[in-house]
Amino acid sequence: MKRPALLAAALLASAVAAPPALAQSSSTTGLVGLRPVEQPRVITLEDAFRLAGERSTDLRIASLKVDESKAQLTKAWALVLPNISLGAEYTINFPEQKAAFGSPEQNAQQALLFDSIANLTAAQAAQIPDPVQRAGALEQAEALRKSANAIRNAEIPEFVVLPGQVLNGSLTASLPIFNARSIPLLQNAMSAVEITKLSTRQAQAGVLWGVARTYYQLAATKELVAIVGEQVASAKRQHELTRQRFDQGYETSLALERAELDVKRAEQQERAAKAGLRTAKAALAGLLGLMDDFDVEAPPPLQPTELPAFDTLLQRAWDSRIDLRVQKQLLAIADRGRTESWLRLLPSFQLVSQGRYTSNTAGFTNLPFTGAIIFQGSLPIFDGGQTIGAINEADAKFSAEILKVRQIEQSIERELRGTLDDLAVKEENARTLAEVAALAKKTAANAEALYAEGVARQNDVSDARLGAFAAEVDAQKARLELENARLGLAHALGELTALIKADDVTPAPVAADEVDAARAAMDRVKAE
Repeated sequence: MKRPALLAAALLASAVAAPPALAQSSSTTGLVGLRPVEQPRVITLEDAFRLAGERSTDLRIASLKVDESKAQLTKAWALVLPNISLGAEYTINFPEQKAAFGSPEQNAQQALLFDSIANLTAAQAAQIPDPVQRAGALEQAEALRKSANAIRNAEIPEFVVLPGQVLNGSLTASLPIFNARSIPLLQNAMSAVEITKLSTRQAQAGVLWGVARTYYQLAATKELVAIVGEQVASAKRQHELTRQRFDQGYETSLALERAELDVKRAEQQERAAKAGLRTAKAALAGLLGLMDDFDVEAPPPLQPTELPAFDTLLQRAWDSRIDLRVQKQLLAIADRGRTESWLRLLPSFQLVSQGRYTSNTAGFTNLPFTGAIIFQGSLPIFDGGQTIGAINEADAKFSAEILKVRQIEQSIERELRGTLDDLAVKEENARTLAEVAALAKKTAANAEALYAEGVARQNDVSDARLGAFAAEVDAQKARLELENARLGLAHALGELTALIKADDVTPAPVAADEVDAARAAMDRVKAE
């Protein structure tokens, strides 16, 4: 009797153990629970997949990574698109500095020179006998005197060398004409966006795989609680029958005590099963982003299908596995990285146009608006070894990605073979243990009937009942493992999201109330 009881307890503990999802909990004690509600909502397997796709924190963070990668792509476009900038500055100088071309003394000397020439011309005109020529000479002399007076009375213009206040502005546009590196860098930025999207889908498949396993385990644990409940009811019926036989003098007090012990043990197993059920619920709630208690219904079993040849399954994996697509993009990035490192040796050219404004029109120029068009070119000659280092680094990364291709190829084949072997074993185990459970249940019923007739002993009934309980737990565990193995095959083939039709589920964006709630939560944290 002792050995079946210990076996049943061990099987119960194994069946209600916390799912792997709880191992990643951020709690300090590892103990988790849900808020009690009067009427827990019922979540189907389809609901669980939808909630995980929409509310899983990991998936929501992964979807934000896609936005980050798109932002990096926007930055990469700057390598080929024009850059336009507008700048302005306001300057106060002191003291203000001015300059002038000439001085009053210079003007007076120049006027004196003109007067002297005019007097000389008039004196020469008096000696000319021809009246017409004399009149012309006198006119020249008068014109010289007028110019002398104009020079003498002219104001000296000043221009500003250093203005007291000046406002300058510029509008600059630069257009890359040729930069060979921009093409592979832009392609790599596009590939990075694609990798992030694929990684998000891969994370989704991982989360949904965890949800499926946890949901099936929760459903199995719920059934296990019902099995243990039947075990408690059976033990109580057996205890009552033993008491009646004891009162009639057909059983000893030892048999009555053993029957009472069976009831206590069954009740303890029921408490353990219910605790395991709460733990399994908390594990699933963590994946679904839930805090309130809920219930689940038995998921529809996956129907077994005829498996094709291994090569066909392997080709399906190559067609559907996301990690292969990620590796393909990584290899392309590494290859383009080698090209980009060599393209650093080529020259680059760009066209720059600039419009300028200044409020200082009292200086050397009186035009407030000016402009320029500049054609720039650069040819790297020696950069201290950066280009050579980049070439060597790119070659090493490319070689590493080449090796990863072979590594992932072998890993997928090994994983697929192992999954198929495991599935075959789990199918055989489930079939065998189901037959064992049916036989054990029949044996227990016979033992109880014989005991009621006075043919069997009480310990025979206890052993048979515990054996039936252990067999039922074992069969339930085998069914769970079989369902997990079938889901595992779909996951290994990269077809899990298509199987559960979760490709169209989109993670929810961060809402404004979540931002406010997060800030409020952090405000409650005490500073050191």
